[in-house]
Amino acid sequence: MPCDFGRHFDGEDHEANIAIGIAVLLIAPVLNASPGRNKANPFVQGTVIEVQKQKVYFPDYAIGGSNPSDAPLTSRYYAYQVSVRVDCKTYVGRYETPFNYLPSELTPNQPIQVHLTKHVMYFDLPNDPDMRMGIVHRSSHCGLTR
Repeated sequence: MPCDFGRHFDGEDHEANIAIGIAVLLIAPVLNASPGRNKANPFVQGTVIEVQKQKVYFPDYAIGGSNPSDAPLTSRYYAYQVSVRVDCKTYVGRYETPFNYLPSELTPNQPIQVHLTKHVMYFDLPNDPDMRMGIVHRSSHCGLTR
């Protein structure tokens, strides 16, 4: 039995498919922007508690004997331990940079917007919206009254 492809792809069906496709493209953005679909802001209010700066040399041994040219090449970078308190929990993040610079929003006693995941803190900074730090320590101070 021969297959008749022509009857499945006639002009009327093709025009109807195009019309449906255009309607979907026009309606989808409106549905996506509806208030019921908005996700809650993942950022919460925190406070920077402490910032510790450390200059790191790698490798940490730089002894090359009596001839300086025998010493291995070293690189220098800066590591910052930033403690942020959210509610009654404190998260310590590590930020490493080759520059002696930390954004001014990350100074002690400053409120800051932070998004917490299991291993990373994301910060909502005006000049660096992708700022993140790996969480190296966390502690809870809930219910501790002395």
